Amino acid sequence: MLKLLLSCMSLSFLVLQTGTPARRSEVRSRDNAVLPVSGALLYNNVYGKGTITDYRQSVFSGPDGTGWAWTWPANGGTDLKVYPEILIGRSPWSDAPGLAGTAGLAAGSQLPERLAAARQTIRFDFNTAADGLWLASFDFWITSSDHPTEKDIVSNLCLWTVNHGVTPSEVYKGRHMRLKIGGRMYDAIFETPKERPEKHWNTLCLIDLEPRTKGSLDLAALMHALVAHGLAKSTDFLATAELGTEVATGEGRTTLRDFSLK
Repeated sequence: MLKLLLSCMSLSFLVLQTGTPARRSEVRSRDNAVLPVSGALLYNNVYGKGTITDYRQSVFSGPDGTGWAWTWPANGGTDLKVYPEILIGRSPWSDAPGLAGTAGLAAGSQLPERLAAARQTIRFDFNTAADGLWLASFDFWITSSDHPTEKDIVSNLCLWTVNHGVTPSEVYKGRHMRLKIGGRMYDAIFETPKERPEKHWNTLCLIDLEPRTKGSLDLAALMHALVAHGLAKSTDFLATAELGTEVATGEGRTTLRDFSLK
């Protein structure tokens, strides 16, 4: 396994919305555990672990850093299966079966917001030291309700900022094209229920042509792209803004320096 050489270089605080330092160290390793941080939630998401038992995953916050760590065995297969993350908004998955203890999963007061009114900018800065198969990505869930459940999901916008060995076409099935959004170029995959009948929503996966771990995202431009391509309506809601590491195999650690929505 890769030695996590950068773990000792974590900044001593996490800037979310207020720049307030984390007050005390806390680690939560239970499946789907949540850990509140300033204006957001850390979520130990293990949505697809199945019957795998020989793994470790946790979310943490304290003077030595804020983020998440994982170890997933190679014998568990190469499918993406977990998404330890930070979340702002109200998740449509919080009442789904298997997520015991996360009912009403919500953080902050900025989201949900109608797509037509979503004008914020997300600023982010993170470091990941890891081996295996994984990717760093944003997840945005678009819903027809501002108190959504799974049945209210209209579309999912997934934006990959770093890809470590994952083949996009093995994750998403659908039409490919190149898109320019908010001044950046992306490889885009459009997936509909026609390609994936088990999903009742549309998906747009954007893969950044210039991998990055620091920068900003213009929500207005992203939401406009969804509406322009017929994947959502301007009256729908942006329910969540999430940043996480989606993992198939390997060992790693992500430390956040900034995740703010302004």
